[in-house]
Amino acid sequence: MFTRTSSRNNGQNSCFAVYFVICFPVIKPRSGLTMSDSSLKPPASNKPLRPPQVVALSGSPGGLQLPVTAPQKLNSNSTNGNTSSASGSATGNPRNKCALKPGYSLMSWIRLCNSGADLSGTGGRTVPVSRSELALHNKVDDAWMAIRGRVFNVTRYMDFHPGGVDELMRGVGRDATQLFDEVHAWVNYPQLLGKCYIGPLKENAVKSTKDPVSPEITSAIPKPTEILPRFDWIQQRSELTLIFYTRSFANPGMVVRRQNSQQLEVRILIGQQWHTFDFQLTEKVEWPPKVAKMGAETGKIEVVLGKEEPAPWPIYGTHTTRKLDSNSIQEEHYDYQVIHREDFNHDSFELSLQSAERDRLMLLPVGYHINIEVPVDGELIHRSYTPVDHAYLSVDTNSDSISFLIKRYPNGPVSSHLHQLQVGSRVQLGPPRGGFLLSELNAHRNILLLAAGSGLTPILSLIQPILKRNTNRIETLHLYYFNKTSGDIWLKKKLEEMQTQDERFSCKHLLSQVEEKPERISLELLTSLFREKQPDRCTYVAICGPSGFNTAAVDILTQLGLKPNQMHVFRG
Repeated sequence: MFTRTSSRNNGQNSCFAVYFVICFPVIKPRSGLTMSDSSLKPPASNKPLRPPQVVALSGSPGGLQLPVTAPQKLNSNSTNGNTSSASGSATGNPRNKCALKPGYSLMSWIRLCNSGADLSGTGGRTVPVSRSELALHNKVDDAWMAIRGRVFNVTRYMDFHPGGVDELMRGVGRDATQLFDEVHAWVNYPQLLGKCYIGPLKENAVKSTKDPVSPEITSAIPKPTEILPRFDWIQQRSELTLIFYTRSFANPGMVVRRQNSQQLEVRILIGQQWHTFDFQLTEKVEWPPKVAKMGAETGKIEVVLGKEEPAPWPIYGTHTTRKLDSNSIQEEHYDYQVIHREDFNHDSFELSLQSAERDRLMLLPVGYHINIEVPVDGELIHRSYTPVDHAYLSVDTNSDSISFLIKRYPNGPVSSHLHQLQVGSRVQLGPPRGGFLLSELNAHRNILLLAAGSGLTPILSLIQPILKRNTNRIETLHLYYFNKTSGDIWLKKKLEEMQTQDERFSCKHLLSQVEEKPERISLELLTSLFREKQPDRCTYVAICGPSGFNTAAVDILTQLGLKPNQMHVFRG
């Protein structure tokens, strides 16, 4: 019987995303407070009271501002689920921050995650966790936490948490979803705590009553407005087009499943939320769709289906809508089969797949990846890969196929297994995963892309959406592509063609194992792109490569003055 586990890096890309940190709101007791309490008395001063100093949160949506408050100290008497008045805020601010110890910055957390340390404590295995088991891990030195059905080991994250240890302890040993959602439901916790993931929370039933430990509070931080996809349709005599409108730069994805010639299930992914449309069509349609496309700037998705009998329809049919539990979808796996495999260069190969039953189509958001899972020595092992547009490869494929460029590592169990597959062989794919926010690029007109080796694939997915953007049109888009030798360069001719077609795009190849002028990522190499008062100074950088490359890039860019919200490191 197979058990599911994630593979080790074995030298392969391990990219990490820079995101905001998780802080829970401070909840002050509702009862037992009187005007005689010393904590409620005004300060003994003749000076007029003034509002607290206000600072902007870096990278927060809408220029959000919060009062500055005193650092929070660890309360040695705090226990799981209870907070003493010592952790309250004098200003009522639910997001107090405390001074972090030296060596515990966000950059230090990124380095720790990329170090290969077993932060989850499971040796890379995914282990389902019951609520009773979760409750046992409720101490500072043994801290587990569940958010939206996923359990994380946050023991090593304690000292990195800007809200203080007490704040994080409030969610330890329990389902902390409500606490998390009250302050920053939009934070991409799977990216921040990805290396701490233990497994799914079993019996994850949604409670209908308020959590008795967490009384209702009014958060100072509004939740982002939920994007609900809107449906429309058009037709020609021989075609039916299903249209889904989301929002500009919402970066949606889609999974379509054909149930029969008149029934379709269309899932739209926006952020971390799945919206499902179940269609009963008036007449029969052909499969696969003639076209399936997503407008990166408009957020509009179109699926063009051929009619089996060309004729005008009085109406498309009917449909119902529903939301799906994102956690349960992440556990899904789909059977796919190989339709093309061909060597690309001395250590890489092309791989094209399609649904084994020819009943499924996937369209990934820009910058997202999927897991490919294969059996190795009695275990199911997966690796993350970012699909490559068919236009970059040598094979013509259908709209329901998905293609990859994969580097083969001698000690890589997944890449070696995939390289040996023949046409007709089967693998399992997971649903789209990721946390890249395409909207983060909107304000930037000069962008740098840093790719090393096979880290080119997620970077490739950004190039056309950036160049085709009409809102705040891009001025310069630089790609620095690092490899060992010229024989390792992927898609060299394609990249040269793109430079010729659009003068705003430039690609520079940097080789580390050549006799003359070997080049690696360095401060000297990047300084010219970030000089102050330079009109075309780069203000945003996307990065993907091996973990050492990513860490070095973040260190250098930090020295050059970039903030975390000006960088995105893709995590594989």
